[in-house]
Amino acid sequence: MSNLKAVVVGDAMIMGDGFEQAARKNLGAYFSDVKMGNWEEDYPKLQERRLAVEKQGPEIEVVPEIVAKEGKDASLLAGLFVPVSSKVMDAMPNLRIAGVARAGLENVNVAEATKRGILVFNIEGRNAHAVSDFTVGLMLCESRNMARAHYSIMNGEWRKKFSNSEWVPELKDKVVGLIGFGYIGRLVAQKLSGFGVQLAVYDPFVDEAVVKEFGGRLVDKDTLFREADFVSLHARMSEATKGIVGEHELSLMKPTAYLINTARAGLVNEAALIAALKANKIAGAGLDVFSDEPLKADSEFPKLDNVTLTTHIAGTTREALTRSPDLLMEDIAKFLKGEQARFIINREVLENPEFKAWLAGVK
Repeated sequence: MSNLKAVVVGDAMIMGDGFEQAARKNLGAYFSDVKMGNWEEDYPKLQERRLAVEKQGPEIEVVPEIVAKEGKDASLLAGLFVPVSSKVMDAMPNLRIAGVARAGLENVNVAEATKRGILVFNIEGRNAHAVSDFTVGLMLCESRNMARAHYSIMNGEWRKKFSNSEWVPELKDKVVGLIGFGYIGRLVAQKLSGFGVQLAVYDPFVDEAVVKEFGGRLVDKDTLFREADFVSLHARMSEATKGIVGEHELSLMKPTAYLINTARAGLVNEAALIAALKANKIAGAGLDVFSDEPLKADSEFPKLDNVTLTTHIAGTTREALTRSPDLLMEDIAKFLKGEQARFIINREVLENPEFKAWLAGVK
């Protein structure tokens, strides 16, 4: 058994004891000492802090208390939203592996980790089924006025007339355009196949043959926005995809088409979307993510009658949360055993002399 130390940091979404159990279960042969703490245990505050980190990066945060106390001689740091900043790395001079139990890497300074010879892990697909389920549900909820009808009943009304009453759609034969065709996008395509939709995909990084396997066709971005009855976003957030849905794209959409976003708020120019919805240039939108969460008091979104709004819950299911620490620790364990690990982000670190020397000592 290697006599190594790990620090695991939970939060209000997944508490530290979940990470500790997963670490002891999967990494006990390597890490005999596991120290556990929590970053932010208040759920509303966690949402505020993690959103700020996603916008501005992990360097805006201070070093978590557990890291400052226990991190000096630890070689592994793992958590969910814990900010892995240069300051955290300074506090953990022996850090060699940093892992987050999520697909997004906004809370990790990957460039700095790579520079310092720290191998970074994330996990993809932990909430893919949750998000893809929710996406299909949001398409139906918005286009079929489910939330609005519910609201009317709860307020003593029996509403039957809606802004889209003249063209309330069925999904059969409708064109669903997917922006991004990674794991979640493919699950959405798979789950929609039973509805008999036509599938159009825009993704510069996917092979046409892969799209055809799912019964779809690969198209350029403008074609997708022109032809789609539903546009659903599943792209990663990056400089290249920031504001990928703006005034131009919205102007191409049919007046009977819907925009669905369960991915990242930054993919959409919100001002342009609000203007399009106000002018009924598109039929409606289903949104689970926003640039400000919670919405500000003066937000225009709640004033609109052609939107379905949810509180960033698409990926939040019991299964998605409870299995995340195990998925992360299992993959790190595979790597340490010399097996093929799926979720290494910066493989160039494997050639770092200091990292190679550390790894040789572990094995």
